[in-house]
Amino acid sequence: MTTLFELQLDKHLRRKLIFICLIVAFVVSVIYGVVAYRLSNDLGIDTEIRYLEKRALFLLAEVEEEGDEAQERVNELVSLMQSSEPKPEALFLNVRDASGAWELNQFMPQATLMQVLSEVEALPTSALRSGSLSIDGNYFLWTKQVKKDTSLLLITSSHSIDKARAHIIKRLSISSLIVFWIAVWLALTLSSWIAKRVEDKNEALRKLATHDNLTGLPNRLYLVDLIERDQKNTEQPLVGALLLINIDKFKEVNETLGHRNGDKLLVVFSHRLHQVLAPEQQLIRSNGDEFLIWAPHYDEIQATELVGTLTATLNEPFLIDQLPIHLSITIGVALAPIHDNDIESLIIQTDIALNEARKHRSEWSIFDPSKQLEQDGQQTLRYRSELADALREQQFKLYYQPKVDLNTGQILSAEALARWHHPQDGVVPPLMFISLIEQSGKVREFGRYVIRTAIRQIDQWQTKGIAVPVAVNLSPYNLLDPDIVSFTESLLQNFNIAPEMLEIELTETATSLHLQTISQSLNGFKEIGVKLSIDDFGTGMSSLAYISSLNVDTIKIDRAFVCDMDKNDSHLSIVQTALNLAKAFGCTVVAEGVENAAQAKLL
Repeated sequence: MTTLFELQLDKHLRRKLIFICLIVAFVVSVIYGVVAYRLSNDLGIDTEIRYLEKRALFLLAEVEEEGDEAQERVNELVSLMQSSEPKPEALFLNVRDASGAWELNQFMPQATLMQVLSEVEALPTSALRSGSLSIDGNYFLWTKQVKKDTSLLLITSSHSIDKARAHIIKRLSISSLIVFWIAVWLALTLSSWIAKRVEDKNEALRKLATHDNLTGLPNRLYLVDLIERDQKNTEQPLVGALLLINIDKFKEVNETLGHRNGDKLLVVFSHRLHQVLAPEQQLIRSNGDEFLIWAPHYDEIQATELVGTLTATLNEPFLIDQLPIHLSITIGVALAPIHDNDIESLIIQTDIALNEARKHRSEWSIFDPSKQLEQDGQQTLRYRSELADALREQQFKLYYQPKVDLNTGQILSAEALARWHHPQDGVVPPLMFISLIEQSGKVREFGRYVIRTAIRQIDQWQTKGIAVPVAVNLSPYNLLDPDIVSFTESLLQNFNIAPEMLEIELTETATSLHLQTISQSLNGFKEIGVKLSIDDFGTGMSSLAYISSLNVDTIKIDRAFVCDMDKNDSHLSIVQTALNLAKAFGCTVVAEGVENAAQAKLL
């Protein structure tokens, strides 16, 4: 399934990764071959030099022992040594002692000998007494041994080095090939492991974006994606029944039993629903106390029978901590393609049908297109269908509300407020479209659009010498985007804007409910230097642990407590508590909705 929040490792990138791994494998095998060849070659030459030194020392000892007959004795020994070799080597021997000097040359060309002697003589006196030379592709070994007043210089040609090198190359070519294939295997294994890790991350992100954490059921995004994929694959009209089930007065259950038991009840409720359904039917948790059921290929009669089964099953008491709980439910039904062929429109129609059932105090109702839809229902349907065009045509504009220092009157920063400039309805407030964006799958695109627009505005102001930080509101669904932090950081760098010029405002209620899932993005924003703010503070689940875990820079007191704080002692106490909390945590405080001098003076 393709989701909004998915790491991408396409075929081209994977091929590129494999190619890089193969290059690394080739380089490793080449380095291995070169190093091993050099070491083996040096070891072979060193062995031959040690052998030559022993021969020279043996001949030097004979020279000292034989005296005047040394030359004849050495000739015999050299002839004996040469006869033991499979192929006689070119050899030159020079002996110097107190009586003079003499030399012996066997098969050593004079020109070559002179070149070897000149290179040996050119070596500094502190150089080693043995070594090797390469002249015209031929290798020569030499050693100079001195004992008392006698010195002996022995030079020989070497054919065994070429043989040894050929043998070494043959062996190393085989071992290098083995090393290469091992490196290739490791590279392919690494590539597969990385691909598996990315796929695992994708699967986790899919689960996070398309499933409910409490019940483990798929959410509305999953249903929309499922239906759209099926329609795309089959190219057939949508056929089936969609049921919206609402637990009546569930808020009272939560208040009576507590949220922990309320959550238990939702889990047990979802399990009982699941037991009633057929394998091909899809159960969705739509909202806190609402569930959707998609029954493919169901007509009105079958949908009615399913409603009867559900009501009979769900009217049985639920046992929570040995306490039987009786629930009442209301069900709204919409049919495809009779009512609509679009899943998002069907969801809205089930909600309208459910409200119609409530009005008539009925357990269930089927959507009736002949009845006049309420104005907000009509607008919701229309706005939902127009969202894609609105984003593409950039109909959403940002207005900037200043934040003013009460002491100096100076504008310290601004808050970006999104408004939809609708071509027919004029300016549409966020309450009319934010929830639609979150439900439609456009939340990631919209969040990035707002951040991009705000950063561009900061850049335009800076070019005019106006340094005004801007705060933008983000939904928790925006923070599920795994690349939202890197996207923001890249924009700030491209426009050369300091991170502290941007502030992310988080609605307290929504953020507290999703705190664990969005903590990575929150920490990421803090790490790059972007400020964080709690919006609508006091309206949600305020607690010391909550504020501490967010590590925010600013707390915004909701206007509901500010607008009458000069007349309402309870609201004044809430404002004072918020100020004390902010002081304790080192936060800045912003008060919304200051409308008169008395409120400003109190603040």
